[in-house]
Amino acid sequence: MVYLSEFVGSLVFLLGGYCYMSNITLKNTLIGKLNFVELSFAWSLSVGFGLCIAVVLGGPALLNPGVVFGLLFSGGISASQAMLYLLMEFLAAGVAVALTVINFHDSFKASEGISKRGIFSAYPVQKNLVLNFVQEVCATFVFLFLVLAAVNVTEGKTAALQIGAIGFAAVFLLSLTLDLTGFSMNAMRSVFSSIWFALIPIPNKEGEKVDWAYQLVVNLVGSTIGGVLAVFAVNACMAALG
Repeated sequence: MVYLSEFVGSLVFLLGGYCYMSNITLKNTLIGKLNFVELSFAWSLSVGFGLCIAVVLGGPALLNPGVVFGLLFSGGISASQAMLYLLMEFLAAGVAVALTVINFHDSFKASEGISKRGIFSAYPVQKNLVLNFVQEVCATFVFLFLVLAAVNVTEGKTAALQIGAIGFAAVFLLSLTLDLTGFSMNAMRSVFSSIWFALIPIPNKEGEKVDWAYQLVVNLVGSTIGGVLAVFAVNACMAALG
């Protein structure tokens, strides 16, 4: 159940976000226009519900490779456990991409000439790998520090409520003020899904390629470093508080 909870929580988190991105990106949808407040609600609720369902199912609700590696490096989980968590997250990303394509199939077909890779992954307003890398590390650290601190302070007793509230606050803040890279803050949300985007047949995707340099440097390495630093920072704070 622990690993199943990671899969289900990751799927709920990603599917909600990808469906919203499809609505604002593709033709023949009900929304069709980006609104940052609405975007914040959509992604924060997706994150919050994904974390909540994972907690309810008995899992640690990691839902982020950065958190997985942070726990691995801090001795919180073993290498075999880390690999299983990452596998669940990778599979969840694939199912989320596939379900999004199925549900929005006609909209994908009607959206010729529209870039679709951004539905499943974050990309910068202006590409600058060094600056984008720093921005991603900082954004991921702030977001995960808030979420992980909320869980630890409450000892998991009100984890679902705390995670939902902090997740909303963090995503709302970052999406409004720090939107230069799209701030994936999660390699599962961007890198894992980019792999599936490249593999799964999607209508009118022809000729659109994943920017692997950006995905690997910023969304994989950057967000992972931010996550690892957040885990160590929260552990240090909890140790200081006794």
